[in-house]
Amino acid sequence: MQTFLALNEVLVEFSVLIAAISNYLIINKLWSRRTRKDVAESISISAALLGLATGFPFLIEFVLVDHNWAAAGKTGIGIFTGLVFVVVGAGLWVTELRGQTFLQLFARALNLERKESADLLKSLVQPAGAHHLIRVFEAMASVDRHIDAREIEMIQEFARHWHLDPPKLTEGAVEHDGDVIGLRRSVEDYLKVSPPADQASELLDVLQIFVMADGRVSQEEELVLEEISGMITGYVSAAGDEGMHEVIIVPQNDRQMDAVLALFPGITAKTMRGGTVYSVGRFFSPRYADVVCDKYISLGLFTARVEG
Repeated sequence: MQTFLALNEVLVEFSVLIAAISNYLIINKLWSRRTRKDVAESISISAALLGLATGFPFLIEFVLVDHNWAAAGKTGIGIFTGLVFVVVGAGLWVTELRGQTFLQLFARALNLERKESADLLKSLVQPAGAHHLIRVFEAMASVDRHIDAREIEMIQEFARHWHLDPPKLTEGAVEHDGDVIGLRRSVEDYLKVSPPADQASELLDVLQIFVMADGRVSQEEELVLEEISGMITGYVSAAGDEGMHEVIIVPQNDRQMDAVLALFPGITAKTMRGGTVYSVGRFFSPRYADVVCDKYISLGLFTARVEG
């Protein structure tokens, strides 16, 4: 076993080197074309910012908590690559845009991407899936407890294109907490209509743009986007639910048993590790599964996350 772990440690360190070489080749290809306007405008600033937003917490975790220098190095390489994509995508070296400040270039790139997000969505779905997607966008708009005017504008534009009645949304704070569970269920309903794999993949791209519409990424948006990414990746690859995280409720008495049956009519008990448990779902993101656990723990039910 020690030999295997030692060999795996070597492979991990080697993977950091491979990541550095791979990212260098990507940046090198981009760097030689950084002065071209069409190349700069082909880069998604929003996607790069989302990558940075999710990368920095992992870097801090690996450096300050785990002291895992290999993982920290690989994450740092990804962050550096993301920063390069941001400055190149903003058009900092584009000849036609010289004379503008970086903030002006950055705002221009984000505005252009916001306008183009609708172009991607126009070819995204067949009408049968449009109702489900409107519900997805509506839930995504309010999951951070605040609905922005730009989010409402995007949803209304999508609804008009699909000849649907747009939902009645009001700009400002929402009273209820962000419903990350309801948002996941809306995505699940969309995938049940069996959209083509390429369209499902494009939905993930649009959601990333949608999250950046208000100029910030909340913890709830980051969390649910992580789970949705796993859902869509699993759907596209037809990988099933292998390696997922299962949330189970273990009733401690008859009262809790009745509560579970009331929450999940028709649910079937199963035996796990010698006890009777009820599975309430399998999830891709461990952090998302923990949120589901917390929901039922708050109801007084003994709930746990187990590796699938």
